[in-house]
Amino acid sequence: MEFKNQNILPAEVLEREVKGVCVDLNKLKKGDIFLVLKDDDQAIFKINAALKGGAQLVLAASDYGIENCYAIANPRKAWALLEKKLHHDACDKLKIVGVTGTNGKTTTTHILYNILKDAGKKVALIGTLGAFYDSKQIDTGFTTPDPDILHELFERFVNDGVEYVVMEVSAHALALEKMAGVKFDVGVLTNITQDHLDFFGDMDNYEQAKYKLFSFHQSRSAVVCADTINMRKFSSLVDLPTTSYGLHTPCDVFGNIEKASLDGSIYLCNCHDKVFLASTPLVGEYNVENCLAATAAASRLGIDVRSIQRAIKYLPEVEGRFNVKKGAGKQVVIDYAHTPDGLEKIIKNVKPLAAGKVITVFGCGGNRDASKRPVMGKIASSLSDVVVLTSDNPRLEEPMEIISQIADGVVKGSDVKIEPDRSRAIKLAINSAEKDDVVIIAGKGGEKYQDIGGVKIPYDDLSVVEETFFEINEAEHLKGEPKSVIKR
Repeated sequence: MEFKNQNILPAEVLEREVKGVCVDLNKLKKGDIFLVLKDDDQAIFKINAALKGGAQLVLAASDYGIENCYAIANPRKAWALLEKKLHHDACDKLKIVGVTGTNGKTTTTHILYNILKDAGKKVALIGTLGAFYDSKQIDTGFTTPDPDILHELFERFVNDGVEYVVMEVSAHALALEKMAGVKFDVGVLTNITQDHLDFFGDMDNYEQAKYKLFSFHQSRSAVVCADTINMRKFSSLVDLPTTSYGLHTPCDVFGNIEKASLDGSIYLCNCHDKVFLASTPLVGEYNVENCLAATAAASRLGIDVRSIQRAIKYLPEVEGRFNVKKGAGKQVVIDYAHTPDGLEKIIKNVKPLAAGKVITVFGCGGNRDASKRPVMGKIASSLSDVVVLTSDNPRLEEPMEIISQIADGVVKGSDVKIEPDRSRAIKLAINSAEKDDVVIIAGKGGEKYQDIGGVKIPYDDLSVVEETFFEINEAEHLKGEPKSVIKR
């Protein structure tokens, strides 16, 4: 395969035949192009090792003066574009919707995926929980896969007759140019709130990364939440056909909630002046907002409102996203909320649906943005009746140090308990809950591990909840059994 684009490769190598691209020395094959993604103290070692290992050439961001090593402006962008070419430009043969935002990406993509599937379209989904199509599930490693995995998926989809792809697009993926060469038919923006500042440094950089999805070269049209995004600012920065959606702001696709409970929501939807009553098993105001986002995107793709209405009514539960579990006389909500905005939203959405107290169990991840810890402590303690502080994924940090930083933000006089063992914290919360109370378990959602000391230990919140329900039922059963009579 030859590359003719001067922006991808330097002139010296334009006519070379490329059979493979590699960024990991352990996966290098003879004849590959090797890319050095970081100019660090290991760069020269990697270049020499790659050439010795059979790479036909190396591309790096700096000129190291080594034969067959070429300097290019952006190795990460080159990686994405090269992978696209190696996989026969498969993404150009698909209709792709990309959803970005701090919160709501996973649920919105799942809703849209089900709308398209229900409308008879052959569709694939890529996101935090993996890739899905034709009853297949593929582990991808990241919310937005690296270019080699991503374009391999695109080619696989095309070969299997997929027409549409709905995918989550993370800020990291946009900042690291993973999406270079991919043109989205619709780009969706749910919100931009504090997260990943350990990587981006400040909110301006984080926002700029999100907005990359809405450049003319990246997307053909936009769908934006008018409740969370300044539409005047968006319009001044983005020159794309745009559909706005929301619950509280005049917009193109809007809804009015008629009824809400822990069993789901009923809302009146107006989609470009086509009005219908929608019912969804998804719980909470922000899930109605996610339904509106998917409705707006589906409408842009030409799906009729009756198909949208039908699909929304029978949506399956999205694992780890506002999952309501009832048992042993208890009510529990499991949610992935791991940001200040996400935690605030889940508690505010549960409160009006709880006849009793709201008990919130959460922690914060280690080796990540520490500035959000006291903020989340303040949010949880000010909005909940009881808070149980515990571990999330402490990684290489001491769990009690993380908890201490969360506690720094706790409102004075709040009912706060501390239990660093997450399983014990969940059991403590559920066992202390009375009739009509709701326990919120936030932070991990459907994750199947807990990262402690850099080791991923098998674990998931749902299993602990079900185990606790079983223990409570067993205790009640034993309590009700007649005591054996002892004859003397």
